[in-house]
Amino acid sequence: MESLALLATLIISLTALGGPISLALTFVPQKLLPLAVIKILAFLLGLLAIVVGLFLMINVDSNGALLMGGFGVATALVAIYRVIKVIPKIK
Repeated sequence: MESLALLATLIISLTALGGPISLALTFVPQKLLPLAVIKILAFLLGLLAIVVGLFLMINVDSNGALLMGGFGVATALVAIYRVIKVIPKIK
């Protein structure tokens, strides 16, 4: 039963923290990390947060899962938008 609790924690934390972390990565200055590393990490983490967030929103029948999944999906979408549209223009 402990492994099931750890798995549930991992799934929930992927969407609740993955979206905001990917959004925060888009604001990291290029002096700390190369631009390619920032874009790849933010995109992959955002995509993972979107997939897990949609999974939570569709399959779990509770308001908390809907709220956390929606928050993760919304912040991940903003992060992916910033990776595609905003970051290439910053020089």
